[in-house]
Amino acid sequence: MKKQLHLIFLLCVLPFGMLWAQQKNISGKVTTEDGVPIPGVTISIKGHLNALTQTDGEGTYSVEANTGDILLFASMGYANAERTVGDQNTMNVILQDDQTNLDEVVVVGYGTQKKVNLTGAVSTVSAEQLEKRPVVSTSNALQGIAPGVTVTSQSGAPGGDAGQIRIRGINSFGGSDSQPLVMIDGVAGSMDNIDANLIESISILKDAASAAIYGSRAANGVILITTKRGKDQFGVTYRGYTGWQEATFIPEVTDGNTFMKVFNDANMNDNGSVIYSEKDFEDFNRLYAENPDNFDWQKAILNGSGFTHNHFVSMNAGAGKIRVAPSLGYVSQDGLINNTGFKRYTFRNNMDINPSDKFNIRFDLSAINTNRLQIANEGTVWNYLGRMPTNIPIRVANGLWSEGWVKNNPVAFIEDGGNRKVNNLELIGNLSINYKPFDWLSISGMAAPRYRTRNIHDFSKAVMTYYEDGNEAGTAAPSTELTESAYRYFNGSYLFQTTAQKSFNDHNLTLMVGASRETYDEKYLMGYRRDFTYDTYEVLNAGANTETKDNAGNQFQWLLVSTFGRFNYDYKGRYLLEANLRYDGSSRFSKANRWAAFPSFSAGWRISEEPFMENLRSQINQLKIRGSWGKLGNQNIGTTYQPYIETLELDGISLGGVVNQMIGLNTMANPNLLWEETTMSGLGLDATLFNHFTFTFDWYKKHTDGILLKLYIPELHGKAKPFQNAAKVQNQGWEASLRYDNQFGDLKLGIGANISDVKNKILDMNGMVDGTLLRQQEGYAINSIFGYQSDGLYQSQEEIDNGPTQFGALKPGDIRYKDIAGDFDEAGNAIPDGRITDADKVIIGSTMPRYTYGFNLDLGYKGVRLSAFLQGVAKADGYLNSHYVIPAVSSSAIKPWQLDYWTEENRDASLPRVSITSTNNTQNSDFWMRSAAYLRLKNLQLGYEIPKSWLGNSKIGGIFIYANGQNLFTKTNFYEGYDPEINYNAGANDGVSLGAGNFYPQVKVYTFGLDFKF
Repeated sequence: MKKQLHLIFLLCVLPFGMLWAQQKNISGKVTTEDGVPIPGVTISIKGHLNALTQTDGEGTYSVEANTGDILLFASMGYANAERTVGDQNTMNVILQDDQTNLDEVVVVGYGTQKKVNLTGAVSTVSAEQLEKRPVVSTSNALQGIAPGVTVTSQSGAPGGDAGQIRIRGINSFGGSDSQPLVMIDGVAGSMDNIDANLIESISILKDAASAAIYGSRAANGVILITTKRGKDQFGVTYRGYTGWQEATFIPEVTDGNTFMKVFNDANMNDNGSVIYSEKDFEDFNRLYAENPDNFDWQKAILNGSGFTHNHFVSMNAGAGKIRVAPSLGYVSQDGLINNTGFKRYTFRNNMDINPSDKFNIRFDLSAINTNRLQIANEGTVWNYLGRMPTNIPIRVANGLWSEGWVKNNPVAFIEDGGNRKVNNLELIGNLSINYKPFDWLSISGMAAPRYRTRNIHDFSKAVMTYYEDGNEAGTAAPSTELTESAYRYFNGSYLFQTTAQKSFNDHNLTLMVGASRETYDEKYLMGYRRDFTYDTYEVLNAGANTETKDNAGNQFQWLLVSTFGRFNYDYKGRYLLEANLRYDGSSRFSKANRWAAFPSFSAGWRISEEPFMENLRSQINQLKIRGSWGKLGNQNIGTTYQPYIETLELDGISLGGVVNQMIGLNTMANPNLLWEETTMSGLGLDATLFNHFTFTFDWYKKHTDGILLKLYIPELHGKAKPFQNAAKVQNQGWEASLRYDNQFGDLKLGIGANISDVKNKILDMNGMVDGTLLRQQEGYAINSIFGYQSDGLYQSQEEIDNGPTQFGALKPGDIRYKDIAGDFDEAGNAIPDGRITDADKVIIGSTMPRYTYGFNLDLGYKGVRLSAFLQGVAKADGYLNSHYVIPAVSSSAIKPWQLDYWTEENRDASLPRVSITSTNNTQNSDFWMRSAAYLRLKNLQLGYEIPKSWLGNSKIGGIFIYANGQNLFTKTNFYEGYDPEINYNAGANDGVSLGAGNFYPQVKVYTFGLDFKF
């Protein structure tokens, strides 16, 4: 027993004893050929697991190394340099300028590869690119940066401005998840829960060759995030900014007199009489003159400060064997309306322990706490922002809330209507051990638990409104209500992998194999009360203890077990081959369909390495063609965690006058359900020219099979239809990016551009169609727009009499629709039947952007830095209806552009006649569709780095001050007052909604910031 205890003691103590192993201290300075210090140069020992340190702001470094070690010096924009440690203690290094970045290392699935050796389609985003765009939600920082990656954001709400990410189109519909898989240091997570300041790099795996290693979760692409780690030097960094926000688009409204005039016109068109008399106009003008602000609904609604500030402090510390990188972040946003805001606290510590050259231990801890405050039913407020009749006051006598619009007073909702508080707390641990027994072999294991809680407090108050005489008008909500919801999530990620690398003659081989186990456990609990006697006491026990109270709870679990492998081969770095295979088993499917394999194959030819290219190396630094094929999966289908089964429902049945409780199955189950499967192939070209130009081009085609549909079943079953794997979708497109970098003395210049094109088409729905306005139909793109084709406005009663039968009582000035459906002639062409019916509706537009693009400019002159970034989409359609665009609908406020409506004196008007009762002009048609294409100045930053000479002999490593603006300018032909990205609603089915504009607007953000290092 004693021997066993001694052995355990030695095993525990040995790693710490290794911490004090003696090594030689090597220090020096890294400069350019002109003697300019290069900060941020990564220094590592060739063949070892971790980087040792980075040079400081003066280009100096200090490391511990053994005689005979080869030190590797690497920095973006410079050729790598190697130096062997001998008897010297000082080693100064000069790096040669090299804009080709041929030695750049890219993070890929379960490892890294040199960028020049990649055979898949991978886009990378560096920390430097993220630092130029101070954002709260990291997903927004990807917008327009990477070709083939479409990011849309409908809202600028504090804590709710996350972007919707689509990689190379949309693969699925019907509620299945189309978001990419996000891995943060090897653990699945949300990229909006990580502070962008923590990120070292982002890799976006876009094709099957690069993403198949993630198998059943990779069909929508994979995003790999690597966080910053500690270096062998002490340093502290502070990054912070403060500023304010304002709405990019707000629908302008006309005054009360104009409102009443338009509705008089509308009622004359409908009934031949007016609504408002001359006395009504006089009374309004008198009250308006007394207090104009009491009629300015938008000013009263948009009363929030919009103030925002962000602070991030990080530290680097290391002593050779142990390196730590603790950081603390805080962000706060106040909303454009009162009583709304968002706060996030982030703590993270990345620790590296190197007991020896063969061992590396990583122990990372992070905690994220977010608090989002909204008013109850916030969408109602934005619905009324451009809707409230401008002849109605906000308050009546004695400061009481006015009736507003049918007892809906949005200003009262903001001030007294309750609140919605959402708290998220996430704790993540990541312990990984890497052992390298030989230079050619590494073995690693990882255990990463992730615990989250989400608590939602939803308190909606019934706000009393009043008539002008002070009498009660009533409340919009029937009672005050409180719902408390609590979610608890636990994810467990466990991984083992080994990698072997061997080279002989000019052949280089790498084999990686591994296995993983991922668990998920979710628990939900809810309580509900209403009829609060004291509506300032927001706890469940203050609500009525009657039969109206409610509660609910549930628990969900799933398990994913996988094995995977990758084989890489290259000959002389010239001919490249890669094969991936993943074998997944998921508890989300029945035992018979639980397992599936996801292979991929890719190859590349570095033409620039051929002998016949030798004389062109100075002009063509890098030229490579790539090709790939593979299969990917999507297990996140349907609306439940076990989509192949259906939940039993509790119900009752009356027998003999007695109600008996029973359990029933209301929806048929489908045990044969499978995950969606995507097959993708592609070709690519990478080139670096004249040491300054980099160019990438990719073409791809992918088919997704097994998309869920509810097909027809005989009604004899007596149950609702189950999901079946029935639909097919194709995405085909291309993407290109071009970058130019150069330096002319003190002037640094960088110009980049990217563009992508995707054609989306539903190939098969078994003859079914789905949706009325937002449509899924064979032969067209997912989330198409469906409606009538308009053909101008009727100009006379004679035109109406000679036209097809339409809707309601037609009058001159109404919209004319095309009659395109009826019987068919011998050639199969439709013969109009003289009636406008549902058969005349067709696909009129597509919400999916055909083209996405971005341009960026980086300028630096001595200490001055200027960066500008433009982003946009082309060939996309948007749709608004109802009171948002149709004048005089629902007694809503009138926008200035809506005044161009048809009258006998204005026959060439852009809008139909105004009407309160017309059903013809409110039909879904292309008359109300607009182009949602836009070009936006997404980010503009101007900054100045304080010269080192100004700082003297202080410990300060650098100070950078800057001014930044986001969403400063947008060019679009969409509806005035509404953002062109309004279609894209992350909370809606398939991520798209049409018709409404009741969303928190996108915001312009003006900030002033400071980066401080020492």
